[in-house]
Amino acid sequence: MLSKLDRYFEEVLCTFFLSVIVGSVLLQVVQRFFFNSASVWAEETAVYGMIFSVYLGASMAVRDRAHIRITLLVASLPRSLQVACIVLADALWTGFVIFMIVQTTTYTQLLFDVVYQTPGLGIEQRWIQMFIPILFGLMLFRIAQVYWRWRADGFRELPL
Repeated sequence: MLSKLDRYFEEVLCTFFLSVIVGSVLLQVVQRFFFNSASVWAEETAVYGMIFSVYLGASMAVRDRAHIRITLLVASLPRSLQVACIVLADALWTGFVIFMIVQTTTYTQLLFDVVYQTPGLGIEQRWIQMFIPILFGLMLFRIAQVYWRWRADGFRELPL
């Protein structure tokens, strides 16, 4: 069960949020074209669905090591330098993710001091914004997971 959750967690949520985007935009098109009206909440759900699917997709790419990397130069180096380049790049990436967790958490805490409801859905903005540091935390977990698996594999292949 945990292996399925590990493998498909981001995919399932990404599929759900992309479906929300498609459904919301389709609803907006139908309402505007056929009924000359629009729903404010449909626009908001499409925007939030996009935000969540982007961060979940980034986490999925970290897990699968699918982010864009320039490996042509790294592949031409000796193994020790290859490992050093990849580990340095991942350390910088990890630092950025930790920085973003701190900053987005600080921003979310500020939202607990004010009342800001979304106009269409009427949801407190703090509850939506709280997911962003959580999703950056998921990215950090996936980075650690890649290195844990690399260690468990005996450091044979590069953690590309």
